[in-house]
Amino acid sequence: VPVAVLFQEGGKSSSATTIGGRARMMGTTYKAPLTPPPDAERMGTADLCDVHMPDPVDVMVPRKVAVCEPGYFNDYGGKLRFHGKISTVLCFENNPHVRAALEEKGEGRVLVVDAGASKRCALLGDFLAETGTKNGWSGIIINGCCRDSEEIGKLDIGVKTIGTHPLKSSKRDKGMRDVPVSFAGVTFKPGSYVYADMDGVLVSDEKLEL
Repeated sequence: VPVAVLFQEGGKSSSATTIGGRARMMGTTYKAPLTPPPDAERMGTADLCDVHMPDPVDVMVPRKVAVCEPGYFNDYGGKLRFHGKISTVLCFENNPHVRAALEEKGEGRVLVVDAGASKRCALLGDFLAETGTKNGWSGIIINGCCRDSEEIGKLDIGVKTIGTHPLKSSKRDKGMRDVPVSFAGVTFKPGSYVYADMDGVLVSDEKLEL
């Protein structure tokens, strides 16, 4: 169904319609304003959105990239921009699987932990974050808390959590490894890819290129 759209250009308004998810004006396909070329080395989430989410935000079309809820995470790691293949942990106030994962060779992966958004304890401290750094993990994203945040900020690893808490977690219930987990408005699946920086967090089933 065609939908009317109003464009502002040079102080004048002109009308257009969207058909099949694309805006048409004066017989031509609408193109977004030019932006600087993407920086492939930086791999910022803004550039990734420009390249892989080209349709206007108010057009209802399938999108292959999901964007996490803004403001959901805080940055604590010394690396503010990170990305990699996803490995997951599902747990609640217990971190044995977090430790076990970070003791593995990370090979540039990102550990995504759904800790049920608990703010009663920390799932990650400086020792485990340093372990992950030494073993080649690119980053850690936790739907829960970390501690030793000042020391974590000195490490070359990305760490995003929902907050900090000085109390350590329990060790009794391992939880589950490499299962799909959902929080911050998206689903993180093992083997998919996550891209994170200070602007936000993107998730894609496919590896994204610039």
